[in-house]
Order: sequence, then structure tokens, then C-alpha cells
Amino acid sequence: MKIKLLCFFSLIVLLGCSSKQETKTPNIVLIYADDLGYGDVTCYNKDSKIPTPNIDKLADNGMLFTDAHSPSGICSPSRYSILTGQYSWRTSRKSGNPKPGEQSWVNKGRVTIASMLRDNGYNTAAIGKWGLGSDWESAAKPSREGLDISADAIDYSKAIFSGKPYGFTYEEVHLWYGKRYGTKHYACHDVPGTAEKADGARWYFKNGMSQGGDPKFDDFDMEKAQMHYIARAVEYIDAAGKKKENAEFKLKKEEPFFLYYAPHIPHYPHVPAKQFQGKSGVGLYGDFITELDWAVGEIVKTLEKNNILDETMIIFTSDNGPESQVFGYIKEYDHHSTKDFRGIKRDLWQGGHTLPFIVSYPDKIKKGKTSNRLVSQTDILATLADYLNIELDNNNAEDSYSFIDELIDGEQANTIEREMAIHHSASGKLAIRKGDWVFINSKSGRDNAEPQWFKDSLGVVPHNEDFELFNLKIDPQQTKNLVKENPEKAEELKNILLKYVSEGRTVTR
Repeated sequence: MKIKLLCFFSLIVLLGCSSKQETKTPNIVLIYADDLGYGDVTCYNKDSKIPTPNIDKLADNGMLFTDAHSPSGICSPSRYSILTGQYSWRTSRKSGNPKPGEQSWVNKGRVTIASMLRDNGYNTAAIGKWGLGSDWESAAKPSREGLDISADAIDYSKAIFSGKPYGFTYEEVHLWYGKRYGTKHYACHDVPGTAEKADGARWYFKNGMSQGGDPKFDDFDMEKAQMHYIARAVEYIDAAGKKKENAEFKLKKEEPFFLYYAPHIPHYPHVPAKQFQGKSGVGLYGDFITELDWAVGEIVKTLEKNNILDETMIIFTSDNGPESQVFGYIKEYDHHSTKDFRGIKRDLWQGGHTLPFIVSYPDKIKKGKTSNRLVSQTDILATLADYLNIELDNNNAEDSYSFIDELIDGEQANTIEREMAIHHSASGKLAIRKGDWVFINSKSGRDNAEPQWFKDSLGVVPHNEDFELFNLKIDPQQTKNLVKENPEKAEELKNILLKYVSEGRTVTR
């Protein structure tokens, strides 16, 4: 009898262990900052003049990647790519951001992180900035011409979805209308050397519905909006943590969640709330990042309060490098937003796309780990798919390599380790990174004006070549073009780049 009972209890224990091993449905929070530089965050740059204790703590409790890249040097293409696992330049959008009033260029039926997780039992929410075009045509009046999104052209009593067609069960975003529909002036626009003189019109949308009907652009305040979206992200996590039905957020009982929180920070206009002003050593820009850091802390605190931090994977990163005003911050504050890199937002040089990238998952990832593995934000989709045992086909996530084996001991990736990455500038130029080498398929990796004093400080050697080639091991600041000295390497990388462009994918499953 004792032997039978022992066998029975042993079977129960084994079944319990097996069940625990098979249950891999972490909550997932993706925090996607806007124009945040590699050198703005203290855990990446000990000389940063901006305190970021909460982001630093996230790194202390997870894995910090030192060689991670946004898919593009500009906002919308990166946002497309992080959600789809495909480089945006493979689509109809070869350069730039969509204009106000444009439809989304995410093809219907394409797998996104949100749709993949939704179809596998997750509640999925997008809160904050969108930037990928919206379904304006669904609410267009017969009289609408072109991209007109005024109340004369759009019926604002109808839903204008942004995230729902691509897998989000809940969306609360603000949409950009541009300066055609109005301008707004904030204190930051009066700062000498500012890169922006006024902000354009914006408005709120919740689950496709315009707040209050027709937009009232004069009522939109970016400072209040950012605090609102931080609060809403916290409220969403709090509701999800209660493991109850929630009609507002469309949450079902015991449902895991995916939160895509996209603050408009530290993108212009720099409008930190009053409690953050004067808290950094880099003016309003640094104060705005202090607000972002506080938001990260609020998210972590809410997860802790609901006893779900250990079962939540938090991914923190940014859509591209910092805006051009950071050259002025070097002189005024001795603050280097790109740390040691050359290049800023829009550029192909390293500073335009090398970014903070931190993954925290206390229940699985060992604390305080640093990884030098080459990673692109396109890789998040395949990494999550591997961990959740979701099979991807060759028609989706064409540029997404899994790095789950780097994150969690004992996990296996269904793709080879990434050996190369393709970089994309705002104007549509391309570059390829392979090993220590970077080949830029253009005369220059620059999309912005680069101050002569800055080039002189780095020792940049001018050239008249048609392409650029750099070895990051010997020249991490990309100061000397090596095309003349290494024509074979330049030709090799150019051909590899053209091959991946023509094949329509870099990953085969």
C-alpha cells in the first residue's frame, strides 16, 4: 500500500513539474521610447548627466545588450519593423514617415507581435504614440479629397482604428495631424538652438473613437498627454493584475497580457511635467528623460504590487537615435547622447540606430547580465515565438532572428544566430553590418548636417568615394573610410546587401 501511495504522489509531483514547464505565457511589456540616445541612459553611459535609476535597475535585474539596433534611423519604419519582424524598406514605404491622413502600410493578414499573441490567448494593448498610419478611409466622407483629415472630410462619429487591424484588442493613442491643422508653442521652442519652432496638431483616440467627436486641437497639451498615457499604462497593468474580467480594457479573467507602451519621450516638444523640471543636468531634454525613467519605475512598481513582476517580461528600447539638438548639449552640458558614436537620428552611422536594449524577466533571466550579441529590434517577434512554441512561416517575420537562447538558459532558437544587420536611413539609404565591418551603399552615412567642430573633435577624415566602409573594431567612431584600402571587402559586403534586398528576406525557416 505504501509503495502504491508513493508512486501516486510521485506521479502527482511529476505532472506538476511537467505542467509548470509547459506553461510559458509570461505577461509582456514592451516600452518603446522615442528618440532616446544610447548615451542618455546611465547604465550605458556612466558620464550621462541624466539620472535614470529605474532604467538602470531594470538592467540590474535583467540583461543589457550593448550591440542592439533599431531597424531604421527614423520613427515609423522602426515601429513597423519592431511589430512585424520585417524591414520596412521591403514594403511600399522606402523612406520617411507617413503623412497625416495616410492609411497604414501594414498589409492585412501580416503577423505582428500583437496578432501572434492575441491568437495565442493574450490580451493586447497599445498605449501612447502610434505613428503607423490609421484607417481613415473607414470614416471618410464622400467629399474627402486626398489626405484631408479635417471634420469636413472625416466623419468623427465613426471608428478610425490604428492598432486593432493588426492584433491589438485595446488601443489608446494620439495621432499626428501635422502643422496644416494647427500649431502649438511650448517653452522648449524658445530654447536657443532648438530643432523645432512649434509642434503640430494632435488628438486623442480610444479604441478608434475620437475623444469628444471632432478634434479640438487647441485642447491637446503634450505635457498632459504624456502623463495621461503613463497613468493609463499603469491602470491597464493594475486591471490585468487583478485577473478579473475588465470591460474597459477588454480583459478576460486569467488572461496574460501584452502591453505596447510607446511614450512620446524624449521626442520634441520637450515638455516634462512640473515635478521633473530641473531634475537633470541637461535642461528640459534631460528632465523629459527623467519623466520617462519615472514611468518605467511606475510600471515596475505596479507589477510588483500585483505580484506579477516575476512572471512578466519587460523589454525597454528606443525607435532611433537622438535628434540633432544633442550636438548643442555636448557644448552646453558636456552631455553625449550618442556616447562615443558618430551619427544621430536619421543617419546610417552607429549613433543613428545603436540604442539601449534591456530585457528583464526575473523568473527566468539571470540578474545583471550583459550581452554583446548583435541584435535587431526585428528579432523580438521570433524570440517571443520561440519561447511560446509558436511556429512562424516564411511569409512573415522575414528579418527576425530569435535570441531566446541568449536570454534564457536551456532555450533553443529556431534560427541561426544573427551575423549581420541591415541599417536604413530616413532618406532610404541602406548599409550592412557583418562582423566588425560596416558597408554604406552611399557616399555618406549622413542624413543630417554634422557640425564641423564635431567632426574635427573626432578626427573625421574627408573623402570623395561613392561608398563608405568602416571597421568598428579599429575605428568605432567611423572616422576613416576604408573603401580605397579594402576594395574587396567593400565589394563583398555590397553584394551580400544586394542579395538580401533581392531575396526579400534575411531569415529562412
